[in-house]
Amino acid sequence: MTGAPGILAWLAPRAVPGVEVVAPDGYRRALPGPRVARAEVADGVARTDDPDLARVFDLGADGTGGADARRAADERLAWAAARHGVPALAAAIAAAPALAQPGCADAHEMLVRAIVGQQITVAAATLQLGLLAALGDPLPPALAEEGVDRCFPTMAQVAAGAGVLRGPAAKTAAVRRAAEAVASGAIDVSPASDLDAMRRQLLGLKGIGPWTVGYLSLRLGDPDVLLLGDVAVRKGAGRLGVADLPALAADCAGHRSALMLRCWAASTKPSTAG
Repeated sequence: MTGAPGILAWLAPRAVPGVEVVAPDGYRRALPGPRVARAEVADGVARTDDPDLARVFDLGADGTGGADARRAADERLAWAAARHGVPALAAAIAAAPALAQPGCADAHEMLVRAIVGQQITVAAATLQLGLLAALGDPLPPALAEEGVDRCFPTMAQVAAGAGVLRGPAAKTAAVRRAAEAVASGAIDVSPASDLDAMRRQLLGLKGIGPWTVGYLSLRLGDPDVLLLGDVAVRKGAGRLGVADLPALAADCAGHRSALMLRCWAASTKPSTAG
């Protein structure tokens, strides 16, 4: 996903009605406070004064878009592509350099999204999240606007109301357990979390596995996540002509999130291998 337009394209099918709105020229959403945060997108660049939305658009702590980190990731991946004979990966980097890594505005919400999104389509997950969103507090009339009228529910609200979810009871129970753990303070899920400790604690909860904690870590900004078991990752790697993904990944250590984004991007395109 190249720059802000790529992030908008990522957000659009995942937008939860009432909580957030994605448009070609920007993004609006409700956040705790409550408040409505905004990012404007023009000429391929996102601009926002809100630090939570800056994370969504991978703008980096200094607001420059994390350019140095993205260039470093591209250089490492290009070197690994040459070493492992994957010219299609090198070509993808040259054609669309510095892919943005989608972040999140609310870490608690992202945890719920990650669990709900396990093994179902984006459309199905968004429908389920809409059911949960109805549990959230409505915005005061002075803040509410078209398409944004409520906050995503707190972890306490999710824990109490998880029964609105449809589908496997085991997944609903996993959502409830995670929400209870975060609401009680037993597990810290935030951009400032010790990610290793957070992952260990979440994996100790029944119903939460490596895909969920890996995806959450990615969205919290971890630059070194690769979900080897992800169907789209494997599909994209195949289309790029990657013969040995674990070996390639080992040479991309420190930048494996960028490799995963490349595989995801390739998974939606015709094969470029060979």
